[in-house]
Amino acid sequence: MRFIILLIFALLLTIALVIFPNIADQALRFEAFGWVFETRQGAFIAALLGILFVIWLIRALVAALFAGPGHLWRSLRMGSRRRREQNLREALAQWLDARGDMGAKTLKRSRGVLPDWTLAMLKMLMVPAKDQPEPTNEQDPLLTALSARIATGPTAHPKPDLATRKTHLKAWLNARPGAPLAMSRLADLAEEEEDWPKLVELLEGIWKKGHRSSHAVKPRLVQAYLAMANLEPESGMQYLRKAHRLMPDNREVLLAYGQGLIASGDTSAAIRLWQTHLESESDLPLARQLLIQLQGDPMRAYRKLEGKSDAEINETQRWLRAELAHGAKLDGLAFEQMQGLADSSTEKIIIAAAWQSLGNWYLENHEHGQAAKCYRHALETFSGESLKLDND
Repeated sequence: MRFIILLIFALLLTIALVIFPNIADQALRFEAFGWVFETRQGAFIAALLGILFVIWLIRALVAALFAGPGHLWRSLRMGSRRRREQNLREALAQWLDARGDMGAKTLKRSRGVLPDWTLAMLKMLMVPAKDQPEPTNEQDPLLTALSARIATGPTAHPKPDLATRKTHLKAWLNARPGAPLAMSRLADLAEEEEDWPKLVELLEGIWKKGHRSSHAVKPRLVQAYLAMANLEPESGMQYLRKAHRLMPDNREVLLAYGQGLIASGDTSAAIRLWQTHLESESDLPLARQLLIQLQGDPMRAYRKLEGKSDAEINETQRWLRAELAHGAKLDGLAFEQMQGLADSSTEKIIIAAAWQSLGNWYLENHEHGQAAKCYRHALETFSGESLKLDND
């Protein structure tokens, strides 16, 4: 830029001297330290510009010598820095548009604008996930991480096979130990392989180190705990307790934890667990499981709900109360309460369940016509959606 300004200045001076020749012919005299220097102004200005040009040329030659012959050859072969920047821009545009060779050839003509390792990363960005080369020990750690990130990306299509992705992730973690995204992607692979012990280990480490929020980790960790409870029955309750601590209001967790308590002989704890949940949440599938456990003494369980008005309990508890009344042979109360629930409920699943229960009771009394009507009402509640009838 300074050289261009100097050329413009020299051009303006030349024009001025041509337009005003008298200025160029005027004598110029310098006296200093006993020396006398006399010349004409035009010749002095030309000599001054020549000296400045020689200084610039010497500086350029010295810079070229220190940069090495490769820099000079690259400048001669590829053009100025601005031209190389334009080549880099064009290469990126071709990659973004997916045109031609994805900018590979054009990128080679832009060397010198960015460091060589940056150009290597740009070249790697242009390689699809399935074609990413296998990592090597001599490879730059940044290139290893970038290649693994591309190869294991969730949106990559088509994806490399499982073994290749695992190799990339292991190389990534070797090059960049503790990389949060690499650990997260490794957890994804463990879940894909259903390697539940590995998944639990990874998710617990990710959460403990604060790499991911609890909102993102908890659901996956709970599913891993439930899978581990089935995989290792001897340690099942330990995993179920962990899952319950993480998501105490999750239906799947409550059902699994309750069933675990029942299997370990603590049925009363399971009943209390489910009853406590039903007091705050209307949950019909869980109420069905609770009903099975209360069938041993339905009258006692019914008495706990009998004194409460419909406004004091939710609709699931009303359904449970009517079922307990039927189990206690209080058929009059049972039919009255269940019919009232079917007529007044605002939840489709509760209405269908109430009609289904009425149909089951009529069927027990061999009133097949009434049972059919109740079942039809249950099916019609969902306007054509299928409903699995529970005839237990």
